[in-house]
Amino acid sequence: MIDLFMPFRSFLKFENVCTDNNVFRMHYKLSVIILLVFTLLVTSKQFFGEPIHCMGDTDKGPGKDAINSYCWIYGTYTLKSRLVGREGKNMAYAGIGPSDIEDDDEMRHTYYQWVCFVLLGQAALFYTPRYLWKIWEGGRLKALVTDLANPMITKDWSEYRRGDLVAYMSYTNLYTHNMYALHFAFCELLNLVNVIGQIFLLDLFLGGTFRNYGAAVASFTQLPQLPENFRNYTSVNPMDKYFPKLTKCWLRNYGPSGSMQLKDYLCVLPLNIVNEKIFVVLWFWLIFLALVSTVAVLFRIVVFCLPPLRTFMIMGQIRYVKKQVISKVVKRFSFGDWFILYLLGKNMNPIIYKDLIIELSKEFDNKAVMI
Repeated sequence: MIDLFMPFRSFLKFENVCTDNNVFRMHYKLSVIILLVFTLLVTSKQFFGEPIHCMGDTDKGPGKDAINSYCWIYGTYTLKSRLVGREGKNMAYAGIGPSDIEDDDEMRHTYYQWVCFVLLGQAALFYTPRYLWKIWEGGRLKALVTDLANPMITKDWSEYRRGDLVAYMSYTNLYTHNMYALHFAFCELLNLVNVIGQIFLLDLFLGGTFRNYGAAVASFTQLPQLPENFRNYTSVNPMDKYFPKLTKCWLRNYGPSGSMQLKDYLCVLPLNIVNEKIFVVLWFWLIFLALVSTVAVLFRIVVFCLPPLRTFMIMGQIRYVKKQVISKVVKRFSFGDWFILYLLGKNMNPIIYKDLIIELSKEFDNKAVMI
């Protein structure tokens, strides 16, 4: 079983250079891992065997596989009128029983053969903003911080790299990083749009049941501990309603005399044991991710509008540097320049980063004197 999850090791590795933040990594690392693991679970027969097994007069014999394939492809159904009651008395199982209502609504279940493809598509969508950001970032930050994250300060920093990096930030590339920062902000916004869009996508995929699914399951599990017989009359388990383990399937066929025969089969869907849990986890995860992504986008807007906040964020990265020194640098920088300076602070030795800030402040003082 452990071997099945070995391909996901690469997603767990931390990169040497960090070009994003924790919320961003929740999208392209944690979400992608969750969805790929779920895809593996629903496609592996090792855990749940065949995805469908229909019982009838062909339960043994050459017609068994044909019936299973037919009901898997064309779907099964349950009855709304048989969702509430006592199993064994009012119904055989939840949603299973004879239809005693003329216009009894059938709940069709045709989603299950597409679950693995939807989960795989979701994983691809979650990774798309990361893929775009890697293209737009182009390895710029890695080139700037090479060998500057080591705990030991190398001789190269004091003799060569300091002057080059100060010149890069204060002269040669000043005011040239705005598009760099805007690309990252766009990817953050794309993450938010993606996670909200996926909530509506799953709701459409499950026939309008996903939007309230997690809340309904949580509400059902928190019901008072009533006697089991009474509870069956008063509530319906959302998992049994939307992801039934037992369903019915009609098959039209011709009899020996050529007359039309309608045969009713009871089908077991063992895969729904895991599907019902997968979509509960996805509901809570997507809602949580949408909330934190909204906060991240709003925070990015606030940082863009409030330069003093940028100063405090830089102060949070280094110690024993006066606020006036940092504020002087931040005021001379555009938002894009500040953004790349902030990323440098996340990837450099704190002592080197402190030295860089002080040198930038001196450089701006010298320019002011010359003017």
